[in-house]
Amino acid sequence: MALKAGATAEISEKCPQGGIWYPAGSPDKTRSIGIGNTMPPTPNGESHWVLKTPTGDN
Repeated sequence: MALKAGATAEISEKCPQGGIWYPAGSPDKTRSIGIGNTMPPTPNGESHWVLKTPTGDN
């Protein structure tokens, strides 16, 4: 089942849903991350990423 916009993922964990993600508190700094990839460090040291737009891979 696909995750909805607003879902979160911690840095260093596997991406649970492919899509456009942004660091918590910085919605203008989006990044495309594919399912199963490791969630990368955030630009300003935020602890997690927020899903902005899910894509079809889940």
